[in-house]
Amino acid sequence: MKQIKKIKIHHFGPILDADINLKRINLIIGLQSSGKSCAMMIACFCSWVEKRIILRQSAKEFENSSYFIDSLISYYNVKEYLYDDTRIEYHSDFMSFQYSHETRQFSHKWERKRWSYERPKISYIPAERGIVSLISNWNKLGTQYDRILDFKQDWDLARSYMRKEANILQTGISYKYNEEKNLDFIITPNGNEIALTNSSSGIQSLIPQYLLLDYLCNEITKADKESLKEKSFSDKQLSINLLNAIYKRICSENIGEPKTEHIVHLEGKDFLFWDPESAEKFQKEAGKLLNTHHADIFLEEPECNLFPPTQFQLMNWIVELANKKNTFFLATHSPYILNHLLQENRKDFNLFLTYPANNGLFNIKTATEEEIQTIYDNGSDAFFNFESFTT
Repeated sequence: MKQIKKIKIHHFGPILDADINLKRINLIIGLQSSGKSCAMMIACFCSWVEKRIILRQSAKEFENSSYFIDSLISYYNVKEYLYDDTRIEYHSDFMSFQYSHETRQFSHKWERKRWSYERPKISYIPAERGIVSLISNWNKLGTQYDRILDFKQDWDLARSYMRKEANILQTGISYKYNEEKNLDFIITPNGNEIALTNSSSGIQSLIPQYLLLDYLCNEITKADKESLKEKSFSDKQLSINLLNAIYKRICSENIGEPKTEHIVHLEGKDFLFWDPESAEKFQKEAGKLLNTHHADIFLEEPECNLFPPTQFQLMNWIVELANKKNTFFLATHSPYILNHLLQENRKDFNLFLTYPANNGLFNIKTATEEEIQTIYDNGSDAFFNFESFTT
């Protein structure tokens, strides 16, 4: 399903102004410290806020004082990025919201496709992902970055579920997780088994990225269904409240003569309907909100320490994952990543460029079709003549 997701940012971190429209695959390029990660952080955070409001069917917690901005800066530990005139706006098919730090106000509005939302797994994969490969006892390390903690938790779930990967990206390298020792290993093309912590920097960067993407984009729906983990009381209550909201709306839309009794049993509760159409609609909408439908991935520098042909193979695979309804927002310094996506010539692709504004700040714009063609024609030279595309 084609979706609208627009984000506007004013004066946050190194960003002066950004106006971006996210599609299925999104790529941002620009100088270091020009706001690429900031744009991804805010896009990821706004997607999380949208999901939280949808699942609670209420935006009340974000309308309370400065909860919205406090959650953002604490999760990413970016207190220094906040200014008095910071503004963030978000618009999708399902809702719109905005926050002004000048007034300390958060406002929210439902959009017409509110009940068409499909639950995503939202994951921010940082450039620091190599920590789980480099340090054997990484899970004992403390960090003040919540996004790193979430990444480490996702990685632990992924390796426990996947356990092994064969011939990753046709490199001849395979992966194996030893649950008893709680250690990760790679298997070389000649059959040698080596601890991941002793492998090359390229492999240490590739393994967590590949394994986690495979889990999030291909296996998490099945993993959720197979999980025997008991829901907490708060999670159960959240699901029941959501089901009650869906049930109340559907029943109010179908007032007429009773036909036959239909009972739908979900989350330990029976929901009674008097026609099969309403029961079927309830099950369908509940399924979209209770079960993970796809993954929204925010990935920093997928090319880290990778040989150019491996970068190409990685992007081939990411495009395949995107074709399965998963979405990607990538930040890169690699001409190989950029050129691969330009070669795809996809209508569901957007390229964002950072460029100097004033006082050391940067704006972010969406590249036009003409700019994309010029960048593609220039190949890797486009990175050395970047100013010509952002003047």
